[in-house]
Amino acid sequence: MKNLKKVLALVLAFACAFTMFAGAAFTDQADIQQTEAVDMLAALGVINGYTDGSFKPNETISRAEAAKMIYTIWNGGNDDATAFEGKSVFTDVYSGHWAEGYINFCYTNGIINGKGNSKFAPDDKVTGTELAKMLLICMGYQADKSGLTGTGYSQRTNALATQNGLYADVNSAVGSAMPRQYAAQLMYNALKAETVKWSADSNAYEKVTETGMSAYQDASGNWHFTTVTTNETMGSKCMDLTTMKDIRLDTVEKEDGRDTYRLNGSMFTRVAKDYSNLVGQNVNVMYKNGETDKVYGVYANEDSKVVAESALVNVEVSGTKVKVDGTEYKVEGDALSNVTTYGFNNDTAVVINGTTCNNLSTVISTANASSYDAWDAYTAKFMDNDGNGKIDHAVITPVTVGQVTYVGSSSINVTANGTTTPYKFADDNIYEGAARDDWAYVTPKAYTADDKNVIAKADVVTGEVTSTKGAGTAKAEVEVDGTWYKVVSTITDIEAGSAYDLVVCNGLVFDAQLTSDGSASNILYISAVDTTFDKGFGDSDASFQAKAYFADGSDATIKVTRVNGEKMTMADNTSTTGTNLANKMYTYSKNSAGNYEIKELANAAGATTLNGVIAGNPNISKNTAGYKTYSTNTGSGLLTATSTDMIDGKPLADDSIVFLQGTDGVKVVSGKTAKNLSVDFGTASAVLTKVVNGISYAQVACVYDAGQALPAGTVYGRSFAYLLSDPMITTLDGNRCTKLNVWTGNGAATLYVDSTAVTISGRLFSYETDGKYIKNIMDASNGKVAAVAITGVEPTSEGAVELYYANSSKGTYKFDKDVVIMSVNDSDRTGLEGASYAGIPYAKSDNSGKITQNAYIYYEGSTIYAIVYDVNNELDGAPEFNS
Repeated sequence: MKNLKKVLALVLAFACAFTMFAGAAFTDQADIQQTEAVDMLAALGVINGYTDGSFKPNETISRAEAAKMIYTIWNGGNDDATAFEGKSVFTDVYSGHWAEGYINFCYTNGIINGKGNSKFAPDDKVTGTELAKMLLICMGYQADKSGLTGTGYSQRTNALATQNGLYADVNSAVGSAMPRQYAAQLMYNALKAETVKWSADSNAYEKVTETGMSAYQDASGNWHFTTVTTNETMGSKCMDLTTMKDIRLDTVEKEDGRDTYRLNGSMFTRVAKDYSNLVGQNVNVMYKNGETDKVYGVYANEDSKVVAESALVNVEVSGTKVKVDGTEYKVEGDALSNVTTYGFNNDTAVVINGTTCNNLSTVISTANASSYDAWDAYTAKFMDNDGNGKIDHAVITPVTVGQVTYVGSSSINVTANGTTTPYKFADDNIYEGAARDDWAYVTPKAYTADDKNVIAKADVVTGEVTSTKGAGTAKAEVEVDGTWYKVVSTITDIEAGSAYDLVVCNGLVFDAQLTSDGSASNILYISAVDTTFDKGFGDSDASFQAKAYFADGSDATIKVTRVNGEKMTMADNTSTTGTNLANKMYTYSKNSAGNYEIKELANAAGATTLNGVIAGNPNISKNTAGYKTYSTNTGSGLLTATSTDMIDGKPLADDSIVFLQGTDGVKVVSGKTAKNLSVDFGTASAVLTKVVNGISYAQVACVYDAGQALPAGTVYGRSFAYLLSDPMITTLDGNRCTKLNVWTGNGAATLYVDSTAVTISGRLFSYETDGKYIKNIMDASNGKVAAVAITGVEPTSEGAVELYYANSSKGTYKFDKDVVIMSVNDSDRTGLEGASYAGIPYAKSDNSGKITQNAYIYYEGSTIYAIVYDVNNELDGAPEFNS
């Protein structure tokens, strides 16, 4: 529940009457840090707010405003100072000044002084030290006897203020102008402070005593009140506030039909704020005129401290002590069984794994089993209530972690441990922006003051797991960005070196998914293995050569020295080595010597598929290269040529990467190309998936067919370019090569060929990518490119095309459904944007039937895979010929 706040409004010349903690939240509510102090002083009528609804917590206050505050406190909340108006001793406090009465009263009672030369400087900003001095005088200290005047007064004031706790939680420089919220904190601290009087007999200050109230709880849990002699506080002296001290706060419950709370049953009622953060501690309660339904403040007793807070996963026994986050703490009676545990309120049981735990010994022994489990995320707050430096109470708060599986207009569903639970926006506290597939943690309503379930969004830590401890065990830990996280025992396949999205609650990992932005940059496909191993320098070290293809379309013969982390040995050189290693995808790394380590892909940790091939541990860890899942299959027609365009039942994306191997070789193609296959293909497949909009796409895949050549009629992995200038010799990374300036379907580009003897026949050509170079150039010299005159076009995908060659022969073709279309000015050799089917022109013709070439095409069979048309409808130097 948001605390209700009012603001210091001392710029106003009047005071407002307030009901206790009344008023709406301020427009700048989030900026207020000292909420308890502001709330209490507003309720007491000491402070009020700006008319625009703001608090302005970091604005400072003037000396005149401070005088009004002090006057109002001294007079029990009454701010009517008209009786003290009249001629002021200060020349700058004119008759009718809004603070005239307040300043006169405070000066007359020795609370404030002027600035010299009969000046008060009412608009000057008051410092924390100046305000503290005013409050110390109100508490009974005498300026002359306490050294609160003259040179060095500020040091003595600060020392005395610190001694009396006035600067507690004042997080601002007291020697500077005091921000409004910290001025409120100073006054709040003063109201809790004890008053003094000067004793001529002892020549020292003595505490002022009064009759107060105390309470105790009998064996049945009932509370009883008794009168006691206690030290008077400034709140009692000035504001008639009774302070009941050292009460253990056992329960905080919201009152039916109200936005108020009751404490310890009905000991205190109509309490405006939720003090559940103090449950289990001994507290002091300030209430007015002896009426327990007029509570103005609840705060921890000076002897009651929260010594530690942490999740149970970080709590353990250390002899007769308890260790929390690595720090040891003593416990009451040197026995954990003496530490009473609450489940939020003392009438709420602490239940862990079905066991009711009434003391810390039972809590730890039940939670700290041989594995990390869901209840290890429960939080524990440890308290020392009697100031003896030993923990005597602990509050345990459970949480349930699950995934949001439904979000509607009135409710959401959270599924945890196989159970789905609905939560309503009207009945529960649900975080803003809840969305399906979010992870959230739920605090049950039995453990909240307002009897509502609290659903909060869980943290997701994203990054590379750099180290692990206890991997594969029930007590595993992982490190991300220098922070260690413990992992629930149901997750066993997190591995170092991979990037994950980790769902974390209170330092415990509840879900781990490889990041969705998997990369094919460290994936290769091995098509063949040389089974003649090369012996290394060691007695058993060995390596083998393999033909590898990479995601960028390049290929190489590589030297492999490690598989699945194990060094290759001569003992691994068996007749089955090549059979087991070939026709598969791997992740890889390369050392400084250029040798490769390859690692099997696997959807879960388990036994290697390379049985009998490599020595060492046959088990492998999960490895999906950052993708969602990995799967393999065998059969026939695993890559379908039907309209479904799937590999092993998983749809292909246009940007997928597919390794195809038939009896005649290997091609690395895009998903877009693979979907154009003319026949079903593949007797073995492997697929890495990526989820987009809930659909698992085959993002990287390999398909091998042991008895079939690569399907004909498909241009595998080829790109097309129009040559803008003649080839040039250059260097790339120190290597002499040929540079080609070209126009492609995506605009201008520069290509490099790892050769200095390159010629291009014609201006349109196709090529394959081989890393930073291109290879396998196909042009007019290969019978793949021709200059033609277009005489008919069906301007659509797979549309018909009628054309003539220079020898007057006629041909009818069709566009490939992914045909590349380029537009150029052939005479200037420049490329142009905006090429389209509709832009393809018909060739020029004259009355005699002569026509002119106006386009280049790349074709195989009767299919056109690329067309370059001239915007002037005439190729450079094209002859006329008869159609």
